[in-house]
Amino acid sequence: MTVHCKYCLAGLFVLLLAGQGCKTSLRKPRSGASAWGEATWGPSVEGLQCRLRADRRTWRLDETPAFNFDLRNGGKRTFAFWPAHKLELAEIEFDGKWRRWPNDVMTDSQVWPLAPGSQYNAVSIELDKRFKIEVKPGKHIVRIAYRLEGVRVVSNPVGIKILRPK
Repeated sequence: MTVHCKYCLAGLFVLLLAGQGCKTSLRKPRSGASAWGEATWGPSVEGLQCRLRADRRTWRLDETPAFNFDLRNGGKRTFAFWPAHKLELAEIEFDGKWRRWPNDVMTDSQVWPLAPGSQYNAVSIELDKRFKIEVKPGKHIVRIAYRLEGVRVVSNPVGIKILRPK
């Protein structure tokens, strides 16, 4: 084996050990059981964490399910947070399928600093029809992912139930 190949293999090995690559899992949560319990914080990415909470667990089919999400920064840097553009910066996972906001156009709006040790609570978000989510009666699992300056932070899973029309 040439010296060049040895260095390439050694570099690849170091990258694998260091855990480089996708920092946030795109897989479905292993079990829906945690989605029906108390809301917990999602995994930390560069110190950022997101927690999703349903306004309530049961909705009628003619209602739009609503949630609150909390963001906290346990890291070392300050992030810019655009609360007016929460939908444009969010992705919603509904029953294992991720959906993005249909357009990335953002207008000028107030930017809030999310400094180390700070937290924003109860930022509201709905299963807006523009996410093209077909809500049907039954139990569903929802998560959100939010981007702050290129860092994608994913929430905990939350279970909701949509009632059949009477």
